Amino acid sequence: MAAMLGGLCLSLAAQGGDHFSAISRVDDHAWYRNFGGDRVTEIQDQDLFYHGIGRSIEHARQADIIILGSSLVSFAVDQAVMREQLEQRYGLKFYNMAFVGVASGEFARQIALKHHVHPRLWVLNADDGGGGGNFFHRNLTRAFGADVRPIPSTKLSRYGATYEIIRRNLRWRVEDATRHARDALAGPLPRFDRDDRTGAADMSAFPRFLADRNPTVKMTRDPDCHTTPDIVANAREFVQSLGAPVILTFVPNFHGCVTQVREIAAAIGVETALPPRTDYSSWDGGGHLDARGAADFTRDLVAALKTTRAFQDLSANGDRRQP
Repeated sequence: MAAMLGGLCLSLAAQGGDHFSAISRVDDHAWYRNFGGDRVTEIQDQDLFYHGIGRSIEHARQADIIILGSSLVSFAVDQAVMREQLEQRYGLKFYNMAFVGVASGEFARQIALKHHVHPRLWVLNADDGGGGGNFFHRNLTRAFGADVRPIPSTKLSRYGATYEIIRRNLRWRVEDATRHARDALAGPLPRFDRDDRTGAADMSAFPRFLADRNPTVKMTRDPDCHTTPDIVANAREFVQSLGAPVILTFVPNFHGCVTQVREIAAAIGVETALPPRTDYSSWDGGGHLDARGAADFTRDLVAALKTTRAFQDLSANGDRRQP
């Protein structure tokens, strides 16, 4: 048994993925299995980022621009478009540090402070959580549908987080190897990979994400929706703690409120980069964008960023990574 476990450990270590036991892509080991499970879904990146395990934090520290948000951002930002429209044209490294299931930005803020992540520009999706909580709330919870609980990473030691990461990967490997011999209900739940170099999420396994004729987002929220003094106070403290210029944006979703974004930005004195439309295509009825919607949104987001003083100052100063 010891020999078998030793051989397994050597095999996993030799694969060269983001972290020990990572389920990586054969053709690109920077991509790792992040979210999965046949009957019980689990996610890796909360432990990886919070405890600095793997290469993600190292790459985030090299970024010129980092975007924060929930799954709205994970689905809505197309990394290929960012690479073409932003990185190749301006030499600026972009990183997506959004977290699926985490509506509040407090978790990402704690990661940035803990690991000294200091980009030259932050972009925040200042949504009120699509009904699941405001980005500027201070709670540390994660939600997968009705399953809402405190984020375990914040209570674990680094050793405990490492154990959980290895346990998940081994569980997923067993499920992958035995799925053909089991009746896994209606099949495995959607899973997705994440790229440690860019933070990008590959959502192509989600139903209809790649479909051509998905309906567009229809905003159902009463536009007479407003922020509160508490949220403004939290937003001001949040922005001050990041230590770099901040731009607020908004990923359209049926429950979203653009009014709040504008009010918060005006109250705390930061700029906004708001795409000119909200009717991007969505795979799930207006909650999250699909592949086509993400590509269109990302192009519009970059165009909106270019109009801000913060981005213009950044691009005028060039790529800090150049000698």
